[in-house]
Amino acid sequence: MSKKQLCRLFEIIRWVCVAAGFNIAIFFGETPAAQLHIYMPWVVLPLAGLTGLESVLLGETAAELSGYKSNPGYQRQSGLNNIAVAIAALVVWLYDWGTHAEAAVMLTLLVFLTLSACNHAWSALKENNLSRKNLLRPVMTLLLLGFTVPFVVRALK
Repeated sequence: MSKKQLCRLFEIIRWVCVAAGFNIAIFFGETPAAQLHIYMPWVVLPLAGLTGLESVLLGETAAELSGYKSNPGYQRQSGLNNIAVAIAALVVWLYDWGTHAEAAVMLTLLVFLTLSACNHAWSALKENNLSRKNLLRPVMTLLLLGFTVPFVVRALK
């Protein structure tokens, strides 16, 4: 499997995990807090964890698919930040630190993804970066926010 194929596979896996987590949380979560507890790792681990691994291990290819120039130091640093968020989410979930901790981890990821989506939109509009991945990032982030924010809000009520 080529590096490009692996990056594309990571992208598919990320969104399949989010969709699966959403459905599992709805089906098995008896309360909003239980739904968030189920859903949070299905969102944070693939979106932060796989993205982090992709940035660290396949940074040049990932940058190319997004229409960016590769910057190995930046890719690695950004990847390590994403891996840190995924590890924090795993610890919060495994040790059952509670709804507020799960919401805080989810909020951290959602704020980052929203800012990242703004950056991708800027890149498309102002820098003419019209790669498919770059154009899809703002759209996918809006969809993610639409499905995820209600989980967090209901769980915190």
